[in-house]
Amino acid sequence: MEIRRFFVTKSDISDGFAIIRGDEFAHMTRVLRYKAGYKAVVCANDGIERLCTVCEISKDSAKLRIDESRIADKKRVHVTLYAGLLKNNKLDFVIQKATELGIDRIVPFTSANCAETKFCAERANRIALEAAKQCGSAYLSEVGELIDFEALTAAVGAYDDVLIAYEAEKRMRIADCKPQGGNIALIVGPEGGFKEDEVKHIVSSGGKSVTLGRRILRAETASIVLCALLLDGIGELDND
Repeated sequence: MEIRRFFVTKSDISDGFAIIRGDEFAHMTRVLRYKAGYKAVVCANDGIERLCTVCEISKDSAKLRIDESRIADKKRVHVTLYAGLLKNNKLDFVIQKATELGIDRIVPFTSANCAETKFCAERANRIALEAAKQCGSAYLSEVGELIDFEALTAAVGAYDDVLIAYEAEKRMRIADCKPQGGNIALIVGPEGGFKEDEVKHIVSSGGKSVTLGRRILRAETASIVLCALLLDGIGELDND
């Protein structure tokens, strides 16, 4: 039987045991039909994979014995992607791929050129969970609630480095920025891009506008390209 991956919080790991609750417990027991004695990999968003054996299954939780632990991944930098809300569920693709790349947090936002207004964070976090399991990640990306551009601008000051992808930027590449901090924010607009004054707000708050090349990319493509270039540039895609 294939050994499945489950995500828990750090508080669910204690004294050599892991507790599976909530939606993960429902998936384990109702969908996968797990029983006592089955093996599972349990991750607590700390880069550690725990090979476990199911000991007990109760009404609303499962207790697993941790047989073996190993460090599967170790992040040196925390990266948040602020992604403009997209039409026709295209943000689903961004969430899925950003999770696969290892982005820590994805926060959707509305701005002047946004044509979409609906967003369900619960559904988005399910997409991130499935993506993390599919790619064998030891980390689970968090998807935040929808915010407006004013809230985005206010959040910029909390980061060491902020990069905003802007189609009118012609010179500054990600490689030229050389982010040094441990807490980085990436910002990509919606289908209609940013208005000039929106970019000025971000830059005046400490951000840098960057180019993704001479071709205009679709918003969902731009998000993934920006994430991949940044992570590669700071060594977060390396194998060591």
